[in-house]
Amino acid sequence: MWVLGGSGNTITGYTVTNSQVTAIGGTGTWFQFQLPKQSGSLSETLGVNSVSQSVTFQPEIVVNLPKLNTTLRDTFVDLVSQNEIYALIEDNNNRYWLVFLDNGGLVTAGSLNTGQAYTDLNGATALTMTGGEPTSIREVDVTTTIAAVFTAGGFTFQS
Repeated sequence: MWVLGGSGNTITGYTVTNSQVTAIGGTGTWFQFQLPKQSGSLSETLGVNSVSQSVTFQPEIVVNLPKLNTTLRDTFVDLVSQNEIYALIEDNNNRYWLVFLDNGGLVTAGSLNTGQAYTDLNGATALTMTGGEPTSIREVDVTTTIAAVFTAGGFTFQS
C-alpha cells in the first residue's frame, strides 16, 4: 500500500484508457507501507439515492500496521490529521488500484495498541480510510513499473 497525503501533496489529473489509469499527474511523496499477509482489505460499496437518482461509490481500506514504535505513532498521527488521502493498493493478484482518486479519503477509525497476550497485535489496529467518489475505484495499468505511470507530475516514492 502507498499513501499520498498532506499539504502540497495532491493528484491534479489522470488519464484513463480502456477503463484503466495510464498516467497520473500531481505532486508529493507516496509513502509505502509493507503490510503483513492477510492484514488489510479494500472494499467498495454503493450509495444509491433513488429520490435524487444519484450514485456514489464508497471505498474503504482497513489495515493493521504491526510493531508499535515512535515512527509508527508519528505516521499514525500524521495520517489521521490529513484532509485528503490518496491510496494505491496492490492486491493479491499483483494488480494495482487507485483509491480516493477524485475526492480524496479520510482516516475515520483506528487505534494504537500494545496488545495484552503474546499473540495480540502490537501496533495500529483497524486503521480505516473511507471516501465518497463519483466513480468506482480504478485499476492502474502497470506495464513496466508503478513509478512510470506517475510521470506527469512531481511524484516520488519512498519506502
